[in-house]
Amino acid sequence: MKMNKMKTNNKSGYLAEHAERFTKRVEKVHDGIYSAIGYGLANSILLVTNEGNIIVDTTESIEAAKEIRTEFNRISPQPTAAIIYTHGHTDHIRGASVFMDKGTKVYAHAKTKEFFNQQFNQLDPILTRRGARQFGVRVPRKYIPSSGLGPYLQVDRSKPQIILPTEEFNDSLELTIGDLKLMLVSAPGETDDQIFVWLPEKKVLLSADNYYPCFPNLYTIRGTTPRPVYQWIESLDKMRDLQAEYLVPSHTEPVYGSERINELLTMYRDAIQYIHDSVVRGMNQGKTPDEMVEEITLPSHLAAYKELRELYGDVSQSNRAIYDGYLGWFDGNATNLVPLNYKVRAKKIIGLAGGYERMLLEARNALDEEEYQWAAELSDLLLAVSPGDSDILSVKSEALFQLGLASQNSNNRSYYLSQSLEIKGDINYHPRSKEVQFAYANSMPIEQFFSQMAILLDPIKSKNETIHVCVKMIDSNVTYQVHVRRGVAEVREGEPQSSELEIGTTEKVWKEMIIGISDVQQALNEGNIQLQGDYNLFNRFVNLFQ
Repeated sequence: MKMNKMKTNNKSGYLAEHAERFTKRVEKVHDGIYSAIGYGLANSILLVTNEGNIIVDTTESIEAAKEIRTEFNRISPQPTAAIIYTHGHTDHIRGASVFMDKGTKVYAHAKTKEFFNQQFNQLDPILTRRGARQFGVRVPRKYIPSSGLGPYLQVDRSKPQIILPTEEFNDSLELTIGDLKLMLVSAPGETDDQIFVWLPEKKVLLSADNYYPCFPNLYTIRGTTPRPVYQWIESLDKMRDLQAEYLVPSHTEPVYGSERINELLTMYRDAIQYIHDSVVRGMNQGKTPDEMVEEITLPSHLAAYKELRELYGDVSQSNRAIYDGYLGWFDGNATNLVPLNYKVRAKKIIGLAGGYERMLLEARNALDEEEYQWAAELSDLLLAVSPGDSDILSVKSEALFQLGLASQNSNNRSYYLSQSLEIKGDINYHPRSKEVQFAYANSMPIEQFFSQMAILLDPIKSKNETIHVCVKMIDSNVTYQVHVRRGVAEVREGEPQSSELEIGTTEKVWKEMIIGISDVQQALNEGNIQLQGDYNLFNRFVNLFQ
């Protein structure tokens, strides 16, 4: 990265120190319990039984999972009896296929499949891009010493491997696998489907992502539905009550000794409760999110606690997220009910500032004065009225780069740097190929795929279309009706009273056709579709989704 005017100020001390916790290794925690640290963003944990291995979390890539399995096989060369997902985040589940053997059961909370649908299907394009920014996937490693949760997020360039849970539960599940007793316990926190794993006879607690040694991510900048912050506190209290002697997080190293574990979990839950309660008090006093960001910080004894440094979660972002989770986007000020269009407002502010050139000069001066946030905000106003201006883009890129280098929060740092390099053209994102789209779709239950069709519908192509279709899956013996109605696709299971088209086919062929891997004529010629109705209407219907 070539800088325009000034020297870079790379403040990476805490993150560099934190990176030492992710030295690649397999650490023995207790007899038959091992944690693989540093192979990926998340750990993978081996539980050895006399009837096979149990793998808790499988990290984020095939490459990392293969390396871990090789190490685990040196310890216990048995087949995998069970895989346990502590929750549905990518860095915990994407390596699962590497550990699968004949008869392997996959355990997860009942909400995990729903989480998969949202993460990998409904919102995949935006979450993939913003997730890549948050973890600095394409930023040179020299700028990001660690991600806060692990060394870095590995992205699997091969077609995705998504193994669905085979065994689900809601509140808790007691298991005996071989000679090992386990309890899987629902523990909402970083996700609604989060669980912890308790080994009562060994006093070992696998805490998943409800504890890791930095301030928790009560909101994630890649985007998420509101996290259940109060339930997170309750989950930590459940964990404290167990009085574990061994704590094995899904990120960073294990913790030993009941006193130390109790101290960590208590400080952690107190930090979350302090921020939660402060925001609730502020809301009830009528304060806005901006006011609370200025006022609410951790008290000194928590702020000084090493394991609560804001290397991953961010207190100010947490304030905003808790407010939004309870009250939504509106801050209570009637002025903000129907605000001016951002471009209109930008033009007015630029006029007040003395014109475009005057504000551009001010933005450049802000860079010289190292007022990088102000330079970025001025750049956004200018870009609102002149989106492609290379001079302004250069100012914004430089401002974001310097903000990134100055940040000790790994998420903020990565996002700043990623967007700066995107503006410069050093990072480019390409649309997901149809082959990769199909790989996702092929692993998706058919009910989720039909639900996804409503989002795949092109609202422009379909704005004047009204088509009612009945689709029978001959391999799974289920029937769906899809009613396209002028920009909306209503999807229901079951046969309609009447339809213009009736189609019989397999799940695979239907997914291929809707995504565009194969076309209607090809599928008909090969005998993969039975069609009752007008061919041209069917072809038009399929094209509405591509």
